[in-house]
Amino acid sequence: MSYADDPLVTESTALLEGCPSISTTTTTTNAAKSPEHRKPTWLWPWQPNYWAAVFVIFLVGVTSGPIISLAVPSLKELFCERGIPTLFPIHNRTSSESNNDQAALARNMRSVDDGHCDSAEYSAAIAKFAGLSTSLAAVLVTLTVRFWSALGDRVGRKRAMQICICGMLISTTLSVIVRLNKGVSLYFLMVGEMIEGATGAALSFNALTHAYAADVTLPEERTVVFGRLQAGLYCGIALGSTLGGMVASKFGISTVFIWMTPSLVVVNFIYISLMPESLSASVLAKNRSQHDQAASVRVDHSEESEPTDLRQPPPIMSKENITQRLDSFIKGLMPNQLPNRLSGKHSVLMLMITMFLVAIGTSAAISQMPSYLLFRFHWNESMLSSLITVIGITRLISMTTLLPIIKRSAPHDALADPVASINYDLKVAFIGLIIETVTLFWYGITPFGEGFYLGGAVGSIGAIFSPAVRGIITQSVAPEQLGTTMGTLVTFESLAAVGTPLLSSLLYGATLETWPSAVFYVSGFLSLASTLLALSVYIKHHRGMHH
Repeated sequence: MSYADDPLVTESTALLEGCPSISTTTTTTNAAKSPEHRKPTWLWPWQPNYWAAVFVIFLVGVTSGPIISLAVPSLKELFCERGIPTLFPIHNRTSSESNNDQAALARNMRSVDDGHCDSAEYSAAIAKFAGLSTSLAAVLVTLTVRFWSALGDRVGRKRAMQICICGMLISTTLSVIVRLNKGVSLYFLMVGEMIEGATGAALSFNALTHAYAADVTLPEERTVVFGRLQAGLYCGIALGSTLGGMVASKFGISTVFIWMTPSLVVVNFIYISLMPESLSASVLAKNRSQHDQAASVRVDHSEESEPTDLRQPPPIMSKENITQRLDSFIKGLMPNQLPNRLSGKHSVLMLMITMFLVAIGTSAAISQMPSYLLFRFHWNESMLSSLITVIGITRLISMTTLLPIIKRSAPHDALADPVASINYDLKVAFIGLIIETVTLFWYGITPFGEGFYLGGAVGSIGAIFSPAVRGIITQSVAPEQLGTTMGTLVTFESLAAVGTPLLSSLLYGATLETWPSAVFYVSGFLSLASTLLALSVYIKHHRGMHH
């Protein structure tokens, strides 16, 4: 049964203890609608709630956990068994020598490990393969994630999520085929990731679940709700990483990718098919109508701008025309900010750039962390899984315990005034970014592998910047633009993933024998730049409050 014809429902109970009661008949532009109960069905006997989205992102995390922790060890196993792919030759050897060595290694690897797979050359080749694969997928994510997120505004969050999960299902199927058939090229692993990227991958779920939760919660509650979404993701990553490590230890790494991850993707598809839609039929119809009107306006403007004499060549673009087109592009990319909310004409854009910079830093550090730990400290897959588990659990605690405490500690005016609430969230985001920056530098400084456990735990405190920024952005735009806005934000984050894994792997390979921790220092400086940009947004908003 479908809920498409039923009215939108929101939570009637404030998420924050001590908050003043919020009238359900609020007249503000960005407030959620008053709660109206829907008729339950046997498929889903509960009212639409943000917890439904939490479980979706939780399952995505459980699926991603073993992939994050075991992808590099799995590639190492495949490379050692089948040889390094031709596009990633071992350094300082001729092509024929490299191919002969790889063939001999492939024949003898099952019985004898001469330690060659632990060499710097193999570590660099694995890092480059993983980096290129991630970058190619990220290009497609960047090109498509905003479309899938905006599609959720018109066809519903649920249907958009079903499309995205199908891409993940195809990707895991190709991974199974590669591991079961040794005659299939390893490059099909890249093809699978690209197909998943074309349907938005995990970033689309991030945007769609945040939009789903925003549909059914009040604006002032969203920072805590978004924190719970992030907590669900990290909890899933921790659980998935732990289960993946246990399965890999007992049955082998291949079992994780042949049985475990495909099964989890199927479970998530079934769950998404059962959950209710957060947008009613009337809201979806209104959003489609607005989209069609905007499209018709663009077509009309395009027809008016065509030259009357088609035989005349188009005029050379002047500097003014280029500026106008650039402004038009930026306006089309960015949603309109609501008045009397976040100060600064382009503050939302600046916050998205902040997320872009910190995403580059964290993506570079995380993508090279497994290779670095395997090479520098000789970790195994169990230790990598335990690190991801520690990071996931500490971030779960940070989002479910620390963030609500911080929000409850806000001044009274921040609980009632959206402008003051945004100002407080900007402080939270700034402090979180400082901690994130310190963590990235710590990864480069620490002389022992166990220091990464400490860095992961401390960095979990800094992760509060992400829901804080998302809460600010969703409070600053109109409700009908939530899906598009979250899609734009995720596009910025996916842009960071386009070249970062590949470039960071090249940096890691180039500095592996001289300064292997260089990638963490570069990541720290990028995070520092994002911190300074967030500080400028806070200063501008703080001044606007007092003028």
